[in-house]
Amino acid sequence: MNEIIDQLELEEVVLAGFSFGGLIILKTLIYDATKIKAVFLASPAYLVNGNPLKAMFKIFLPMRRYMKSKDPQHIERFLASLFTEKDDFAVPFLSKVFLHFAMDFRPVPVISKRAAKSIQTPITLIAAKKDLLFPGTKMIRRAQKIFPSLKQVVLLEDSKHVQDQAGNRVVEELIVDADQ
Repeated sequence: MNEIIDQLELEEVVLAGFSFGGLIILKTLIYDATKIKAVFLASPAYLVNGNPLKAMFKIFLPMRRYMKSKDPQHIERFLASLFTEKDDFAVPFLSKVFLHFAMDFRPVPVISKRAAKSIQTPITLIAAKKDLLFPGTKMIRRAQKIFPSLKQVVLLEDSKHVQDQAGNRVVEELIVDADQ
């Protein structure tokens, strides 16, 4: 990420990332945050993990079952656990992706307190209360303890991992308002 920012000769960059995009942003901040003005993290990986048994049964097993059977009902179960609202694009897209996907079932690593304390860039965190992968309430509690630069926190009460259109508008407004 830093190489891209350098190659594009950007300064005072605002980064926004969802899920694993949040992990990439946090790793970027740890490595070199000098050109980054602010970050917005929505349901980011790398802060906390959810219950592994719930994730196994509601997310990973339906995914594996689809990969073996190609039965679309398994994609529907997977999406119902992660998506706040039905997404007509996700079904055909993920139906193709999962057939060529090597899933790593290990827990996602989490940022150390020491690394988090080193981040000085303002962070806005948007968490989803019903997120099975990275639970929002747990995420906010940890973020408030470890990030000295945590500027703002928003908990989307009715959101799963992938927020709905209303959640997207919340994220969009936070980013636009911050730039004014």
